[in-house]
Order: sequence, then C-alpha cells, then structure tokens
Amino acid sequence: MKLFDFISNFRHLHPSQKKYHVDSRGEYAQLVFDRRDFQEWYRGVEDMLGPPVKTEDQPVTDELVRLTEDFGEIFDHQTLFCVEKNDQRILAMFWPWRDSHLVTLKIMVSRSPN
Repeated sequence: MKLFDFISNFRHLHPSQKKYHVDSRGEYAQLVFDRRDFQEWYRGVEDMLGPPVKTEDQPVTDELVRLTEDFGEIFDHQTLFCVEKNDQRILAMFWPWRDSHLVTLKIMVSRSPN
C-alpha cells in the first residue's frame, strides 16, 4: 500500500493541515483535523488496519516504544494501529492535542523489518 492510497480515503474529511515526508525508512504523513470528526477518522483507519494495538486508555509498553521510536514515539493518551501486510509495516497514530479541539493522525508506511 502506498501512503497516497491510504490517505486518499480521507479526502472527503478535509484535514485542516497536511504534512508529508519520504525518506529511506518510508513514507510519512501528518493530517490535522477537528476533534468533532474523530469517530469518522477512527472508523476509516480501523476499516483499513483492523483494531488498534493500543487504545488511549492503555499504558505504553517498552515494545510499543521500540515499534514507534522512528515515528515520534507513543504516549499514554494516544491510540496506535499497526499492521504488517506483504513486505510493509503500516502504523497509524491518533494524537489528540491536549489544549485544543484538534487531533493529529500520523501515518507511516515502511518496509517490514521481518
């Protein structure tokens, strides 16, 4: 899966900010959206990647820190999805802004280390 294919599923939601980056580790995007649209974004990610490996209520483990360290790390209040398909690892993380009505969705598509 290409990053473009993933995020094109969210075009109709009109994120307020977008940032893209490609390097030797893979493709990366940050999409910022209004918290009122969270459920629609969440359902879209879950439909593509399955259930989260960490919800906002679950604590962060050392394994999750290692998994996300190239991705900006993970914190207790965040939700993480991770799936390995073919030769790719796809990570998606919801990062709610504590002092705002915004949420960032970080997405990374990289080669699977296996």
